Amino acid sequence: MWEGIDGTRILTHFPPSDTYCSWMSMHELMYSQRNFLDKDLSRNAILLYGFGDGGGGPTREMTARIRRDHDLAGAPKIEFGTPDQLFDRVRKDIVDDAQGETPVFKGELYLELHRATLTAQQDMKRGCRQEESMLRVTEYLCAAARIKNPDYVYPREELDRIWKTLLLNQFHDILPGSAIAWVHRQARTEYARDIARLNEIALEAGRAIAVVEPDDATITDAVIAPYSRQACETWVVRPASSRAEAGTASMARVAVTHDGDTIVLDNGRLHVRIEADGTVSSIVDQRTNRELVPAGTRLGRYEMLKDEPFHWDAWDIQRDAFLTANALSEASITSVDETANGGAVVHAVTRAKGVEIRTGIALRPGSATLDFTADVDWHAVEQFLKVDMPVTVQAVNAQYECQYGLVERPINKNTRSDDAKFESCTHRFVRIADADYAAAVVNASTYGSDVSPIHADTAHGTGRGTMVRLSLLSAPLYPDPRTDQGAHSFAWSLVADADMNAVLDEAARLNSPVIGELPDLAPLVSLTDVTGTIVLDWVKLADDGSDDLIVRLYEAAGGNAAAALRLDAALADAKASVQEVNLMEEPELDAELPRALAGDEPMPADGAVVSLAPFQLTTLRIRR
Repeated sequence: MWEGIDGTRILTHFPPSDTYCSWMSMHELMYSQRNFLDKDLSRNAILLYGFGDGGGGPTREMTARIRRDHDLAGAPKIEFGTPDQLFDRVRKDIVDDAQGETPVFKGELYLELHRATLTAQQDMKRGCRQEESMLRVTEYLCAAARIKNPDYVYPREELDRIWKTLLLNQFHDILPGSAIAWVHRQARTEYARDIARLNEIALEAGRAIAVVEPDDATITDAVIAPYSRQACETWVVRPASSRAEAGTASMARVAVTHDGDTIVLDNGRLHVRIEADGTVSSIVDQRTNRELVPAGTRLGRYEMLKDEPFHWDAWDIQRDAFLTANALSEASITSVDETANGGAVVHAVTRAKGVEIRTGIALRPGSATLDFTADVDWHAVEQFLKVDMPVTVQAVNAQYECQYGLVERPINKNTRSDDAKFESCTHRFVRIADADYAAAVVNASTYGSDVSPIHADTAHGTGRGTMVRLSLLSAPLYPDPRTDQGAHSFAWSLVADADMNAVLDEAARLNSPVIGELPDLAPLVSLTDVTGTIVLDWVKLADDGSDDLIVRLYEAAGGNAAAALRLDAALADAKASVQEVNLMEEPELDAELPRALAGDEPMPADGAVVSLAPFQLTTLRIRR
């Protein structure tokens, strides 16, 4: 049984043949028997045969071998069957008849292979992240327009087409960046086309809302964030500049001073020292008087690794590549600018063979976050680009965002299993926390990173801490010989004093799309009386065309949480009811899953209390 982060379990089977492309040879049959580790509990395993992955399927020779070896003396017994038949047998063996000895694996099943797919074809990753964020906002605005303005025609067919194209481009070898060049050219075009169209649909929905709510103020360059550390600001339309400040607009301007060749930024919360090469040598959290950059390290330093895997060029990065890392030393500050909102930006340029990086390091008034942007002109070959984000926080594990929760992975690699996790899927953030302090690195488009301990070295002036390195770009030659050649833009931030509310808020800020112009509409659904960490992740119309509203929430930090639903007047006046449904938006709930609402039957939606266990996900259907 595989137990997820929320405590639920599913029956899981690993084919002991270690392949899904078996030729059905006797060697493979005997290997499967030797490699099957649960012989004490079950006598059933599956062997997947045929020319998989290329679409060829099974051959006559393969099926003939199965018939010939069906009951061969000295060999494992073998017969044709289906996955359903296999799992029925395994469940009886390993669950029903196991007498309490059912093995349980808790947490992530880390794939010790293909780690470079987290980075290859960076435009795929960026387009995927941006389109998912645009779909969230656009579906919300379309739902609001339909509920508030009966004349608005919900663009269901077009949204379905965009969703299906997105999901197609998430298929294996496309989003991972391991397909031929033609595939990625087409996918990049489709991402750009659909993101632009979603922006148009969002603007159209905004205009439909403005027709029926003419008193709403118009907000230019608007953002709608699915999470805010202030619950009352979730799903609120705000100017991008205000969102960037995260409530710090009233703070004093950032002080900029020069100390020889270094530049010091101070906003009253963070005291930041930037060296002449554009790297950060010190960040002091003045609220706790804590230094965040370990002695002897630099935050924002770029490193190039050798990217020559012995096999699977665009798929893999070798562990040994980490031993080849070289810091890019040809770097300098080019200018320092003040921003209109009182912040400051230090611009730097870094160069190496085949690469030029123009970095912006920005500090906002009163903010506990240091923001980075990087415009990279990339023409390197068989190189892997990372950026260092070391912190003085020490921990056993790092916390990585996964869908609807967190996964923890070891920082110090004690075992072979730990060491295999040398490159990890990061999603929007990685967080390092000790008993009384935490720091996090939040990103806008990257998916790969690595963490490692920084050991104290008195002789070389190095302090203790944790090295976080974001993976930015790679340059494999196969199957696309021009992988990622050209211009790219990145954004990431270091979050100081990073409790989960702050991290989720900054992740939402960095990843929320900017819409040209929207009315200042009240949120359709909001949360009050919040305890714990609840993310109101998605608000949209039901897929069945009923105009019911679907709301998806989850607990994000690994603790218990609760909140009350509050509905916009357009819903509350209709005496809406709410019912918990499954992911297919149907009321048939799994009897083994926990409930977020007090009962299974519909109840008044406005004021309904939602209670969530650690990492629990729930989908609610609001009927008007």
